[in-house]
Amino acid sequence: MLSRIGLIATLCVLLVAHQGQSEVGAAEDGAVVVTVTGKLGKTNRGGSDAFRDAFFAFHEISFDKAYAFDRAALAALGMQELTLRYPSWPETPVTLRGPLLGAVLDEVEAQGRSLRVQALDGYAVEFDIETLRKGRFILAIEADGRPLPIGGRGPAWLAFPPGGYPGESEDSDAKLVWSVFHIAVE
Repeated sequence: MLSRIGLIATLCVLLVAHQGQSEVGAAEDGAVVVTVTGKLGKTNRGGSDAFRDAFFAFHEISFDKAYAFDRAALAALGMQELTLRYPSWPETPVTLRGPLLGAVLDEVEAQGRSLRVQALDGYAVEFDIETLRKGRFILAIEADGRPLPIGGRGPAWLAFPPGGYPGESEDSDAKLVWSVFHIAVE
C-alpha cells in the first residue's frame, strides 16, 4: 500500500514539474493544471508523448491534440464562487472558486456529447455535456481563498451544489471529482 501511495505521489510531483516545462507555448504563465483532450475545435498543444507525458502514459491516456490550462488561463475564463456543504463534510461550508465548466468547454470548442473527468488517482466520472452546460458546475482552483494544492483536493476540483446533477441525491458528493488533471471530451 505504501509503495503505491509513494508511486502516485512521485508521479504527481513529476507531472506538475514536467508539464510546466514540456508545454511551453501551451501554458506559458505556469505549470499546467488541467489538460482537456478528445473532440476539440481549439487546441494549444500537440499530442502526447509516452516519455514526456509519463503521468498520462501511466494512466494509459494518449491523444493527438489537447488544450492545456494553467491556473491563469482558467482564472481568465471568469472566476465563479460556490459555497458548499454536504452531509458527510465537516460543519463549516467550503467556498470554492473557479471557472464554470461550461466556460472551459467553450474555450476548447468542445464538440462531444459526454465528458470524462479524471482525478490523479484514476477515479473518473462521466457526465452529459448538455447537462453540465445548463447547471452550476465549477472547475474550482481555490478553496476558502487559497489555491487547491495536490494532496488537498487540487490541482482542480469539479464541484456543484447538492442534487445539481440529475439522478444525484442531495446527500451524495460522489460525482464531485477532486484532484482533477484530465478532462476527455467524447
